[in-house]
Amino acid sequence: MRKLLFLIGLTITVTTQAQDVTKLKITILSTMVADLKGTGEWGFSALVEADTSRILFDVGGRPNTVRDNAKELNVNLQGIRQVVLSHNHIDHTAGLSTLQKQFPDGATASLLYTGPNFFLRTAIPVGILKADSATYAAAGSQFITIDHPQKIAPGIYLTGPVPRQYPEKNYPPGKTLTISGTTIEDNVPEDISMVIRTNKGLVVLTGCGHAGVVNTLEYVSKQFPGEKIVALIGGIHLLDAKTEQFDWTANKLKALNIQYFIGAHCTGLNSVYRIREVTGMTKENCLVGTVGMTFDIDLGIKTGWLK
Repeated sequence: MRKLLFLIGLTITVTTQAQDVTKLKITILSTMVADLKGTGEWGFSALVEADTSRILFDVGGRPNTVRDNAKELNVNLQGIRQVVLSHNHIDHTAGLSTLQKQFPDGATASLLYTGPNFFLRTAIPVGILKADSATYAAAGSQFITIDHPQKIAPGIYLTGPVPRQYPEKNYPPGKTLTISGTTIEDNVPEDISMVIRTNKGLVVLTGCGHAGVVNTLEYVSKQFPGEKIVALIGGIHLLDAKTEQFDWTANKLKALNIQYFIGAHCTGLNSVYRIREVTGMTKENCLVGTVGMTFDIDLGIKTGWLK
């Protein structure tokens, strides 16, 4: 069995050689609510199609959900060679083995991007166990650790770990990690997000936003000074938040003048409606994420019957 190779990404930082994406489509393949097609679950996955790049962001909460939903939605997953794992919780990593077996021409030979300390978590439930990683290496995969903002494809970046400027605590309470014999709070330190730089502005894609959605957005703004964030898509773990945190978060989003918001997975239904109310957005551009929902940089959000 071949030893897994952990790589420090050698890609350039976000401040050099800028290149905008002109065509962008993001399709949700796993989230808690299904609409006209597919099956809902407690998990998240989205296919990012940006010009010629096709990247899978997270792989769902059950082994077969992403595969089966993609088939029902007529979404082609053949030949995808880049997979981003936002963090190592099972609701974002469970589908990886199935996809590697189903699509041996792509996912089996993929680059798997993660944040630092991805394999630090050993409590149950977890995502990919450290012991499992050699299996993926034997199948031809490489885990690439993203420890700072980096470009992974033309116009597509990963944040690396996000500084926790604000105490948002958008993660499950009461969990711990043990590092070098010391027990600390598990604040999901490996959490990373994706940024797509389009000719109309920045699109931010999160798995759970455990680092805090405001922390993430403000960090992105610092990496791309003077550029507008036009869309926020994914989970932002507000389902257990108090009213004060709802309103604080919504007002921060309003100040950023974000044009599109899709709250999927762990965002919480009520959170999306509160954000819509505070920001003044509408059911056309601020929606609960559903299986099969798409965001197109030119056409906006397309969904089924649920709004």
